[in-house]
Amino acid sequence: MEEKTQKEKIVEFFQSLNWPGMVFEDSKISCPSGDVVVFNKKDITIDFHFYNQTQNSYEKRNNRQTLIISEKVEPNSVLRTRGRSGYDISWFDYLKDILNIDDTFTKIKISNTGKKILRKSSEKIIQIPESIFSTISDDSYDVYKKGQSSKNRIETFLINKLKLKYTNKTPKETTTIGKGDFSFMVERFNLKNKNKKKDYDNFLDTEDVKNLEYFTEKLIRDEVFTPDFLRSLDEYFIKEKLKDIIAVGREILNLGSTDMSTEKAKKVIAKITDDTSDIKQLENLWQKYFEKYLLYLVFSYKKIYPKIEFKDIEGDKKYPDFIGINHYNGLDIIEIKTHLKNAVTWDSSHKNFSFSSELSRAIIQTMNYMDAIVQKRFENNSDENKITNITEEENLYHPRGIIIISSDYKLTKSKLNKTKEKSLKRDFTKLRNSLHNIEILTFSEILQIADDYVKNIHSQYQ
Repeated sequence: MEEKTQKEKIVEFFQSLNWPGMVFEDSKISCPSGDVVVFNKKDITIDFHFYNQTQNSYEKRNNRQTLIISEKVEPNSVLRTRGRSGYDISWFDYLKDILNIDDTFTKIKISNTGKKILRKSSEKIIQIPESIFSTISDDSYDVYKKGQSSKNRIETFLINKLKLKYTNKTPKETTTIGKGDFSFMVERFNLKNKNKKKDYDNFLDTEDVKNLEYFTEKLIRDEVFTPDFLRSLDEYFIKEKLKDIIAVGREILNLGSTDMSTEKAKKVIAKITDDTSDIKQLENLWQKYFEKYLLYLVFSYKKIYPKIEFKDIEGDKKYPDFIGINHYNGLDIIEIKTHLKNAVTWDSSHKNFSFSSELSRAIIQTMNYMDAIVQKRFENNSDENKITNITEEENLYHPRGIIIISSDYKLTKSKLNKTKEKSLKRDFTKLRNSLHNIEILTFSEILQIADDYVKNIHSQYQ
């Protein structure tokens, strides 16, 4: 069968619309509202009209550029019908957005030659090679399919949630997501205008964050990520993240007073919390620091609970600063003082160092909290439930206490001569070792252990 000419294909296309009142002539095709197609020597000009079936009326569409098709261009790849009501440039809405075609262009020309898109502003024409137009059309169709598919999957997901809500029946679990869907969300969240936690708060609720945490951990455990990526994670959390955390800790350690209104104090407070008014005391600053970073430091905890309140506790403070649950489900009571508090004092009668009054009170306080844990004297049942749900019953009977106090330069306020200087570390070590299930650590030690950890782990990747 002989191949139809370009003109014959154009005529056949418009005849398929079955518009009443359309006139087919040798040089053009027209309708009551004007010329639809004009056949020129080397190209074909097409304007866009609309037929209103209800009112049996015609009008020209002013929101479309004139289409020019060069000779040898395949008409059916450029035009598509929209039912009996009209016709259009294939995937025009997508084409317009992709190529930023605005009203300054009055014509779109599809040429059978050329390798790039030409914008001829003086002629108000944008010229697109047929090969590029065909590729854009294929890509646009792919966008359309994926968009429809994603819409259907989102609707299925939300309807399944409503089934559970209104019928209390759990629908069959299926992965209502296609390849590439995830990239859309990731790229949107990865825009450069998001670089702080608050920038994500408008888009992520608490459930979103929890699901992301769970899913990320699962991807790591299921070895979905590449070894190189996992290694980069190690280096980030161990080298970069922990290095930053240690640096902030050392800034606090360098504060020489409890005054939180100094510029030096304000600077470090701003690095830890946006709500700077919440930090009134040096002890509050350290507590906030450990609340934010304790999971990264020397302690290996899978969960940290701040300020779990107990009943029948002597003194005004009814709660420890933190309860930590380690990866073996052991339970630690953690008390935070400050680096300016002395850990020991010189006992002139016995010629040695003993615990300072501040540390002695902290030890008794910690023992009271440990006793409250053993006896399950939780003020709130909800606190008891969340602690007992994450740790084994027997671990409640064997809690451990950790007290963080003082620093290398503030172990004692006593003046040191050579004899006392030799005794200081020896006596402090003896005193610490004498305690049962209570560990005393200085802020300097915490940061130094973390610093050594960074250097040791990072050296493995050199």
